[in-house]
Amino acid sequence: MSVWWLAAVPCTAALLGAHFVLQGWRVEREITQCHYGRALKMIDSALSWSSVSLIKLQKAAALFYWGRCEEAERILREFVDPSRAGADRLRGSENLGFVLLALGRYPEAKRSFEAAAALWPTSSAAYSGLAELRLRQGIVPTQALADAERALKNHHSDVSERFSSEGMARIRGSQAWALALLGHAAQSQQVIELAAREIDPKHRPELAGFHWRAGMAMLAIENSPSATGHFRRASELDPEGYYGGLARHQLRQGNPGDAGDTGGIPGQPDLRHFL
Repeated sequence: MSVWWLAAVPCTAALLGAHFVLQGWRVEREITQCHYGRALKMIDSALSWSSVSLIKLQKAAALFYWGRCEEAERILREFVDPSRAGADRLRGSENLGFVLLALGRYPEAKRSFEAAAALWPTSSAAYSGLAELRLRQGIVPTQALADAERALKNHHSDVSERFSSEGMARIRGSQAWALALLGHAAQSQQVIELAAREIDPKHRPELAGFHWRAGMAMLAIENSPSATGHFRRASELDPEGYYGGLARHQLRQGNPGDAGDTGGIPGQPDLRHFL
């Protein structure tokens, strides 16, 4: 019996490892399809025993995309603790920056993105985050464009990112938005068209985020029909999520007769509607 048990240990570990990977893949699939409730249910049931960083990051991502940013922040605060490994602090700082950005806590978001850039100078997420921060604040579009272009350069030069489309929705969206604010309408539209070939169409939350940013770019060049098209597409892609909510807010702003004011942070929906 003891010999059989010893032989079974590595087999059991391998089976548990395969089950863990499979469940993690299923959670990611639900998130990319905007099924945030399903993803969280899977994490809180089948994967509730796991303390692996990846699972916690997946939970924070599902909460963020669903607009439950305060809950996502609580998870990500664990990752930025100085006692954590550098990789955890990097991912935590990047993701926390976007959560704080969504909450309108811009100075804190800036510090979080800068912390990520200090930990990993070739981080594309840190610079795309800084670009979007400046765009949402409506300040220094030249610096926002520089940050977006540095994010793009980092994405292409970093071996870990070069062959992945992850993050391109944020980078190209912010680049197009900054160009539009600077009056470069034709270049902004070219970037939007280029992005359509670079963004992963299966990641619906990020695709919705891109269309929201593209809509903001079109608003900046006063192309209302195109802006409306992008906002509607974002809303269709992410009907219950954060980026879809941002887009619907803009549609209501442009058509005040369709709905009342949502309040909250200027340019963003009141997050209470998501909770």
